[in-house]
Amino acid sequence: MRLFNIPVIPLLLTLAGLVPFVAPAALMWMSGSQPIRTAQAALVLIVYGAIILSFLGGVRWGAEINAQGSGGIPRGGLMYLSVLGSLAGWGLVLWAVLGQLGWPVFAAAAGAHLVHMAWDANGAGMPFWYRRLRLFAGSGAALSLAAAAAAYALR
Repeated sequence: MRLFNIPVIPLLLTLAGLVPFVAPAALMWMSGSQPIRTAQAALVLIVYGAIILSFLGGVRWGAEINAQGSGGIPRGGLMYLSVLGSLAGWGLVLWAVLGQLGWPVFAAAAGAHLVHMAWDANGAGMPFWYRRLRLFAGSGAALSLAAAAAAYALR
């Protein structure tokens, strides 16, 4: 069974995977005058965003290995690019923990998710349903991160 030409299992897993984006962003807005609660939700959100960037890079790494088959050599350029999301996520967590946890971190994280979404949506060699799924998931992630940026910026 498919919904919007996306297989149901990946769609359901993606919906479940959006909850850790939406819930902390919503908590940041609902925490009102509780700065510690806001910071806790913010840290949970930025770490989860980094984990997902790493996961997406792993998907690309695996797709490249699979595309080359058992005897082929993976293309170096795509292998290098697949690691950039992990490194960006790690840098964002460092920025949040060692620097200033505020709206610029979340704006940058939203941008990183949008860039990865665009890459995946246009990704040759990826199934059409995956590209469509990534448009949905990447938009949800970026909107949640942008909402977190706004929660900090408007305080």
